[in-house]
Amino acid sequence: MKEVKVKGLAFDKRNNTPVVILEILNSPLVLPIWIGSCEAFALSLALQKAEFPRPLTHDLMLNIIESFGAIPEGLFIDSLEDNTYRAKLILKVNDQKKEIDCRPSDGIVLATKKSIPIFTTEKIIAEGGIRIEDQDQTEEREFKDFVEHLDIDQIRKYFENEEKGEGEGHEGN
Repeated sequence: MKEVKVKGLAFDKRNNTPVVILEILNSPLVLPIWIGSCEAFALSLALQKAEFPRPLTHDLMLNIIESFGAIPEGLFIDSLEDNTYRAKLILKVNDQKKEIDCRPSDGIVLATKKSIPIFTTEKIIAEGGIRIEDQDQTEEREFKDFVEHLDIDQIRKYFENEEKGEGEGHEGN
C-alpha cells in the first residue's frame, strides 16, 4: 500500500475532461484519475480551503457522517475495473473500521477537506502510474546542458565588451 497526495488538477483537452493528479509519495510517479467537472470544481474549492455560509454537497456528506459519530480516517483507491477506479472511504465508528464504497473523486474531495491520508495499491500504480520529472530536475538538467555547451570565449568577449561599454544595453558612439 502506498500513500498518495493531491498534486493538482489538470485538464485533458483531448477528452475535454478534468484530471486529478495524485503524487505517489517517495516516487517519481503520479497517478492521473479522470473526474467529472463538478467533482473537479469541488476539489479546487477544497484545495483552496474555501468556506461558504451554507454547506456544499461534500460538506453535507461530512456533516452526515460525523452526526452519526463516524470519523473519516482515510481513503483507499483499491481497484481498477473497466477503466474505472474504485475506492473505499475508511470510517471509524465505535472503535470499528467501516469501509464505504465511493467514487475516488468524491473520496479525494472528502480526504482533502478533512486532511486524511489517501492510499492506493502497488498494482494500481503499476497499471496507471506515469513517470514525471520534477521541475527541479528539469531545471537542473537545463542548467547542466547550458554548462556543457558553454563557450567560454563568448563569455569572455561579453565581459570585455561590458567593460568597454559595448555590451548589451549600451549604445555605441
